[in-house]
Amino acid sequence: MSSGINPQRASHDLIGTRIFGQYEIVRKLGEGGMGAVYQARQEAIDQDVAIKVLLAEAAKSQEIVQRFHREAKVISMLTHPNIIRVFIFGRMPNGAFYLAMEFVKGRELREDLRGRPLDELVAIRIMKQCCSALAEAHDLGIVHRDLKPDNVLLTNFRGDNNFVKILDFGIAKLTDNSSANDAKLTQAGIVYGTPEYLSPEQAQAFDLDNRTDIYSLGVMLYEMMTGRVPFQGDSPVKILTKHVFEEPMSPNEVMGGTIAPTMENIILKAMRKDREERFTTALDMFKALVHREQEILRSKGMGADANYIPGGELTGMFQAVTAPPTGPPPGPAMGRPPARPSFPTAPAAPAYRDETSAMRRDDMLPAPAQAPDNARKLILAVIGMGVLVLLGLIGLIVVLLLDKG
Repeated sequence: MSSGINPQRASHDLIGTRIFGQYEIVRKLGEGGMGAVYQARQEAIDQDVAIKVLLAEAAKSQEIVQRFHREAKVISMLTHPNIIRVFIFGRMPNGAFYLAMEFVKGRELREDLRGRPLDELVAIRIMKQCCSALAEAHDLGIVHRDLKPDNVLLTNFRGDNNFVKILDFGIAKLTDNSSANDAKLTQAGIVYGTPEYLSPEQAQAFDLDNRTDIYSLGVMLYEMMTGRVPFQGDSPVKILTKHVFEEPMSPNEVMGGTIAPTMENIILKAMRKDREERFTTALDMFKALVHREQEILRSKGMGADANYIPGGELTGMFQAVTAPPTGPPPGPAMGRPPARPSFPTAPAAPAYRDETSAMRRDDMLPAPAQAPDNARKLILAVIGMGVLVLLGLIGLIVVLLLDKG
């Protein structure tokens, strides 16, 4: 089958096309304003990949082409298991750009929400994975800028159906890249992203850092716990205005007081208007979630592995333990929480416990004998007499030998 593609052909005609040799495009997974995503399969090794193809109309824009190329560059920098992997970036014979990525069978987080809250432990499990993945991206100077339930894929991994894969770094910002081409892709006055999940600084087209992603995580967690986003409106501008100027309704007000103070504080801290008052890093938010996880497990008398995340050992994620809290739970039950609630300053210990480390040294080593002085003297005397007897026997043997000689 020919590998060439006529630029005038409709995108659905790509089905049946072979790409980089052995992979045949078998179906379309979705299509947006700039590109279409297909599933391609290599029968010989029973492997599928996702092929993102830039639409012909979009490819006429140099900016879109550059953004597409940068998406490939950004994802290729990331190795975290909770982030979609990229394999190949290239051009088809007709010049169309494509991106070959990991194919993941799963569902969008959006499908689990559908206007209703999630179980709190499930929400924490999902959000911890998002924080862990973004911690790596942020360390590499990458800001996602479009975090939302639609871009969080939940798949099955080792028997768990809530293993996270973060998608779509198409509008990601490279904070440590100052090249002229990249600078043009983040122009002043242009707002990228989805209005319901944008930070106040992003809504105002200000310069961004990793804390804009933390705000978006806060909005997502708000929705996961209440079943609705904090700000709604009949136009994007009205929604963005609320992000900038209005405080969100307390999650407890939305849910009739059923949300724990610790969880409410996490949500509202992540959503501070002033980014200086938010969690400084995704790992800080991760630690706060672990703190709340510990509270739940203790209250339910559950073991430390009750909220185990398959693959956590691959991502470096710490599991919750049911040890007593190191300090009072942060913040009040209702209203605006304090600006900087108190959370553990280090990740929780692994779920296992090395019992020998908890033993006293006196229990691990035999104690030295504490014999009285008289007993010690008696022992020495007996030893001395034994030596004398032994010497006498040796002398007697020597005498007998000499007599026989």
